[in-house]
Amino acid sequence: MRSASSRRSAAAGDVTLRLRGIGVRLVTGYLIDLGGQEIMPGYVVGDGWESYISPGEPVYVGSIRLGVTEVRFKGSPEVLEPLLSRFEMKVLRAGG
Repeated sequence: MRSASSRRSAAAGDVTLRLRGIGVRLVTGYLIDLGGQEIMPGYVVGDGWESYISPGEPVYVGSIRLGVTEVRFKGSPEVLEPLLSRFEMKVLRAGG
């Protein structure tokens, strides 16, 4: 799920998402499914876009600890908009 602190501004060509409960490996797999290639751990590149994936500070809800994964996308707005729409559909299905 995308947290409230996510920043989505594809029009600027730079988007950062903070995802709760979805690990780095799963996010990397989603980006590869969307046509990206993992160049090195935490760095996936696709046609006209690139992303940086890193673990963020965990969030606690009572005694429950939720991992956070931060994903930063860079690319042209024309490329990022459809990519983010497809990525968000994958993220919505995560865990269920």
